Amino acid sequence: MRDYTYFAGTRFSVNNIFRSQRFDVDRLDLNWVDDEKSEFVRGLRIVDHKDGETYMVHSEDADNLIYSLAYVSNKSASEVGVTKFDEYLLAATTSKKYLISDLEVFKKVEESLIH
Repeated sequence: MRDYTYFAGTRFSVNNIFRSQRFDVDRLDLNWVDDEKSEFVRGLRIVDHKDGETYMVHSEDADNLIYSLAYVSNKSASEVGVTKFDEYLLAATTSKKYLISDLEVFKKVEESLIH
């Protein structure tokens, strides 16, 4: 498997940071080779292996995605459950809302953990 990809004509190195049964989440870092700076310089790529779709996120969406994956990971052994990773990523890519507290699917889980 190669450790780079091209996006909008620019080469990015790929580092897998999360893998589930359905999704891969990769960190994309710009390999600087030209004088012209790309608009997309660092972000995340979500690959849905079931539907064959790829989603690119950067800036605040990427921050929200990382925060939410860490949140689900920290809660997965107890309250949330291991299957919630795929549920979260499916809901996030469908709605384009990457912060877990913004998703209706997880509002009940979030409220039960706070109280």
